[in-house]
Amino acid sequence: MKRRLSRRALLRGAGVCLALPWLESFEPRGARAGEAGTPKRFILCTFPNGAPHHWWETAPAFGKTLKGADFKLPRVLEHFAPVKSKMLMISRLGNYTWSKEQSPYIEPSHSRLTAALSTCVDADELGRAQGQDLGEWVGNGVSVDQLIAQESGPLQATRIASLQTGLGVKPGFFDERSYAYNQAISWKSPREPLKRSVNPKAVFDALVNAGAAYAAPVPGQTAAQARIEAERRAAAEKSVIDAVLADANSLMTRVGADDRRIVQQYLDALRETEKNVTRVQATMTGCSPVREPGAVPEPPGPLVGLNENDSTEAGEYRHDDHANVMIDLLVMALQCDVTRVVTHMLDDSRSEFEYRCIPEDVRAKVGLDYRAESSLHFHASQHGPGNIDRATEDGRYRIIEESNLDFAAINCWLGQKTAQLAQRLDAIREGDGTVLDHSVMVYMSEMRTHDHDAYDLPIVLLGGDGVFLNDAHVAYDPVGSDRQLRDLWFTIMNQYHGLGIASFGDDRRGEPNALLEEILR
Repeated sequence: MKRRLSRRALLRGAGVCLALPWLESFEPRGARAGEAGTPKRFILCTFPNGAPHHWWETAPAFGKTLKGADFKLPRVLEHFAPVKSKMLMISRLGNYTWSKEQSPYIEPSHSRLTAALSTCVDADELGRAQGQDLGEWVGNGVSVDQLIAQESGPLQATRIASLQTGLGVKPGFFDERSYAYNQAISWKSPREPLKRSVNPKAVFDALVNAGAAYAAPVPGQTAAQARIEAERRAAAEKSVIDAVLADANSLMTRVGADDRRIVQQYLDALRETEKNVTRVQATMTGCSPVREPGAVPEPPGPLVGLNENDSTEAGEYRHDDHANVMIDLLVMALQCDVTRVVTHMLDDSRSEFEYRCIPEDVRAKVGLDYRAESSLHFHASQHGPGNIDRATEDGRYRIIEESNLDFAAINCWLGQKTAQLAQRLDAIREGDGTVLDHSVMVYMSEMRTHDHDAYDLPIVLLGGDGVFLNDAHVAYDPVGSDRQLRDLWFTIMNQYHGLGIASFGDDRRGEPNALLEEILR
């Protein structure tokens, strides 16, 4: 009988462990939902500042659901059309019953709502309870992604427990709070935020175990030795692909022709990704590789960073290039099963970035005239024209003033990038489905829209292995009678990941968690 290779097979070299994609020669992964060993992934992609009114232009009335052909994508989400059959829009959920005010009007909004997005806890109140200066306080609940990473058990264990990435290169002011709440949505413990890495080279090094502390060193090598080897290789400008080439050649002699083709295609694609990563990283002055996850070092300060076309010694910074390389890296991490838990911040909370990168076709989707290199300032556009009322009309919130098109175009571009990631994952076959099928991918913001409020959050869910409705849009009841975000996380953790979590987040009304039955099959 032909001996099968382990699913955890790696290519090894000096200071490098490189995970491989699934091959027929590997042991079967198991492909059905709930089957032992089936990958169950959680991917949280967040965008700041809320959404324009366009997001809800096709929404069902309060308490209703639209399915199939009746479910129409709004203009700002049309890039999701290729994966619409695996998509669920969720409208009218709130995230405010954790607050002492018991009101969806939370201030300061950017810091407190970002802190509560993945924890449903009032970080300010935790600091007050300990008599701390809120401007210096760093504390929160454990986030949903970290509970999944910590509680999923050995069958879901990976070399990197969780990965935190982002695109925020121009942070704004921090609402007189620690920047931890603006640049981290993963909280490993109540005092341990995991800051997102915006540096593609640092993420790449972590994924290939080139000295980054996200992954264990190769057998017989200490973490310090791994770092020294990585630094030596970087100084010599040696590719990680070259470092594992001997092991790759050996593997080629032990697998079939189809698998040899897959391995060669994978290495070729990885080498191209490595080149792109190096090129983009070279334009990002001030970014340092992340050596250890955990503590969040204080950045130089607000309004310090890069904008589109800023000159560096290596050339002009291009945000679209940065976004695309990060997509490549996330696909590599998930395809090769290096991690199954990812949080990706498409921008920092209260971003001051100027989106000159948005192409003509994306601007045209929302009716914005294209002017080459014209600047779309994110935070300023959120405060520009646009007003959605709390009052209702015909089963929906009344639009007092339509959102400005700059704000809509930025939202459309962020959706495009997230849709690209979803489509890439859906193109990777895995057992009887795809990597996207075997994931729960959530795309959302911490606040509603121009008003900075914490109700009617814009939320999209993709994948879910048949646990959740697909090709549908579910709308809950209006504010005051709305369900809360903590119940979405509770439902995902228990119904998809099977964690048996008894309670998640805070609710000052004293309401227990309950499943969101309307989104389940």
